[in-house]
Amino acid sequence: MSNLVRSIVFLALLSACAEPQGKPAFPFRALIVASDAGQYRAKEVTFETLDDLDHMSGRIGYLRGNASLNVDEDPSEIIASADPDSIYTDRGHKVKTDYLVEDGVVVPQNFQTMEMLGLYYNVERTIRYWETNLDLPLDEIGYPSLFYNPKLSSNEGGIVKEVSAVMNAAYLSGVRDLWFFKTSPQERIPVKMNFGVVAHEFGHFVFDYRFANLDTTTYETSSLNNQRLLSGINEGLADFFAYMVTGSPREYAASLPELAVERSLPVGWTYNTLPNADCNGGFYCEGSILASMLYEIAQSPGQSAEKVGKVVYDSLPLFRTTWLQLRNKEILDSSSFLRALIETAGADKAIYCATAVKWYDSEALQRRLSCS
Repeated sequence: MSNLVRSIVFLALLSACAEPQGKPAFPFRALIVASDAGQYRAKEVTFETLDDLDHMSGRIGYLRGNASLNVDEDPSEIIASADPDSIYTDRGHKVKTDYLVEDGVVVPQNFQTMEMLGLYYNVERTIRYWETNLDLPLDEIGYPSLFYNPKLSSNEGGIVKEVSAVMNAAYLSGVRDLWFFKTSPQERIPVKMNFGVVAHEFGHFVFDYRFANLDTTTYETSSLNNQRLLSGINEGLADFFAYMVTGSPREYAASLPELAVERSLPVGWTYNTLPNADCNGGFYCEGSILASMLYEIAQSPGQSAEKVGKVVYDSLPLFRTTWLQLRNKEILDSSSFLRALIETAGADKAIYCATAVKWYDSEALQRRLSCS
């Protein structure tokens, strides 16, 4: 846990002997650690959709605590499964917060309450951005469920044992659930309180809606190369969406400094130089090229992250058509998505082409971009 988060919780505990001031008024205000363009500090925030502060429930959903996830199945099958019973041995339950109210402001009394408030706040403002700026129809398609500190369990000879988590956060397309795992000692700012991480995972939900129509069979392919390609595109767009929502290209490093090189935008490699780059994230590294290209376009005159995000959002159904036609053939590459993006860019085609050529510096790819 970072010194900043420790300090806020410590100060909150110092006030534990204060006389409680009753229930706070709606909309709730709370003192938490939150990001301002990548800088994390203690601040008072207002929750617009939170109705039940005691159990962290509101218009956008509620936090489920201590769910138990079945890891005996193949991970890819777990992610794709639309059957909760095959994923969960326990769907979890509502959480309980611990806080005091001082001058109308909620002050968390333990680390878990600080985390839960931070997570809900980041989900809330991520959703607000998508609904306000890109008209994401969440009332129509529904909100993803939020899981706080889910546990991984395995059945060994009839004995259920807890397994250590190997990831910090994840989106499950089959059941449309967002997982935020127990905080590890390596996290400076807890991942579940990291605005960029929350916006990234929600970006996978947006990709799932716009590209896959919330249908997990869309991702299926007999080609390992195409599977890797699609995973890289999904991760790259989620990284760009995170930048678009937060306004910060370096959010991940606030939690995990070792990701400063691999996941801060723009990265230091291109398509051709990736084999010799200081990046060990597999298709994440390929996705970072796409995210960096989009980031650079957003810095160009007449452009913005929101404007570029709208082009990406509108291009995904077009890419879906290409994918469904060719997903089992060994002819797809990065240009397959880039062509959909460039076609959707309309009057801005020139800047998209010029930037794509810079980041995807392969003659073979460039010949397929339809930029002439």
